Amino acid sequence: METEILGIVLGAVLPIYPLLFAIYQKIGRYDEVVEEFKKLRDEHEVYKEKYHGY
Repeated sequence: METEILGIVLGAVLPIYPLLFAIYQKIGRYDEVVEEFKKLRDEHEVYKEKYHGY
């Protein structure tokens, strides 16, 4: 019984594993872009305060 359930789970997951891996990689790249955007936004705030006196 336990072996059958394991076989069903593996049979369902293994074919879509490459898709899941690709999604995981895209999420990682998205996180890098977001982090870079946050750095640029913070840098912009510093310069905005410096030049505009906010």
